[in-house]
Amino acid sequence: MDEPPTTPPLADAPAALLDGGHLWLREHVTGSPLRFQLQPSGVLAFGDDDSEFASDDVPLPYAHAVRHVRERFDREAFRASVDDVASVTFVGVAVDGSGVAYDWVRTPSFLGTEVYDADHGSVLPPDSVASIYEGLGLAPVNALAKEVRAVDFDPEGYAFPDSNWRDGPVAGVLLADKTGHRAVLRNPAVTGGDGAPDTTVTTPDELVERHATDRWLDSVVARLGVSEDELGFDLLFERAVEALAREQVRAFRDGSVDTDEATVRSAMADRVESYLVARRE
Repeated sequence: MDEPPTTPPLADAPAALLDGGHLWLREHVTGSPLRFQLQPSGVLAFGDDDSEFASDDVPLPYAHAVRHVRERFDREAFRASVDDVASVTFVGVAVDGSGVAYDWVRTPSFLGTEVYDADHGSVLPPDSVASIYEGLGLAPVNALAKEVRAVDFDPEGYAFPDSNWRDGPVAGVLLADKTGHRAVLRNPAVTGGDGAPDTTVTTPDELVERHATDRWLDSVVARLGVSEDELGFDLLFERAVEALAREQVRAFRDGSVDTDEATVRSAMADRVESYLVARRE
């Protein structure tokens, strides 16, 4: 899988980005970097910005996004559109609580930001990126403005709009032109503190007890979109574990909580079982 070029802060971007041409402004959504590629075998390979995941060993904080892509990506449509599927790497963000806290009900687990074409050694233009993701069943990161004259864009005076995925302003803006220049302008008013871990819990049992409330599990059930008869233990259990790791991802990474996957799953299993028993009484 290819490693596309990173998107630098605007201060470090090539001067050509703002010297001429037109810009697409897209919402900078915080989360964890995720890239994927369709292998000739038909298997989707995934990775973060540093390494590739083993197909049977996806890190738990990424499980929600990997499942989301696997379920929605239209493999046949993609195969029909390119000669070599392995020449394309899809790049985006696994939207989680590592930055700001988004509305988990309406925010997709994955939002596409770039499509990298290895045959040409470049990312595709932002308008193509949007249409490609939409055509393959996935959501691209949302556009805030299209075809803005680069010479008219004033980073110092830019008024950051409201986010499409949370109640509050965007965490930043992704700037892109059609020649491959990219940069991110972060919003200094959004620090990401609302996605901070809960420092009052230290064990998996405490983490599950604090966050997997009846109301929270009700919301997980609502997102499943299944009937009461279809709501089984295994389905709710797996989705609840994924949702916890997504929303409390910092606890899974900063060492503040013992988040060994087996211990987390054990604690969640007990909680889901008691929730379903009470729900059906």
